[in-house]
Amino acid sequence: MSKISDYMSAPVLTTDPDILASDAIDKMFENKVGALLVEKNGEYIGIFSRIDWMHLVLRGECDPKSVKVSSIMSSPIIKVDKNETFAKASVLIEENNIRHIAVTEYGKIIGMLSVRDLEKYYHHLHEREVFC
Repeated sequence: MSKISDYMSAPVLTTDPDILASDAIDKMFENKVGALLVEKNGEYIGIFSRIDWMHLVLRGECDPKSVKVSSIMSSPIIKVDKNETFAKASVLIEENNIRHIAVTEYGKIIGMLSVRDLEKYYHHLHEREVFC
């Protein structure tokens, strides 16, 4: 049986809350990810996603070249244990209207699970059902 940890992205990519949002976006594109955990003094304090940033910029609420990550990050970080079901992760993502969720092991963040990761899981699950 597949586990969340089989589909999550690891290691976790981070950004500093005091850097410009445009620099964090560059890091996301370079690493082909849609979100970064925001880390300050060794502690995760929020999540910065490409979607959050795009909504603010498209609505004209911020200038990406002058706004800091801390101004538009989401907090608290929504988390799911690596041993939870994909259904539980899906519900948390839907209830919180987010696209990325932190994956934990013994309370420590070890990876990220995205909506795209969930799509891959459900696609593989469906393929197994069709061909079995």
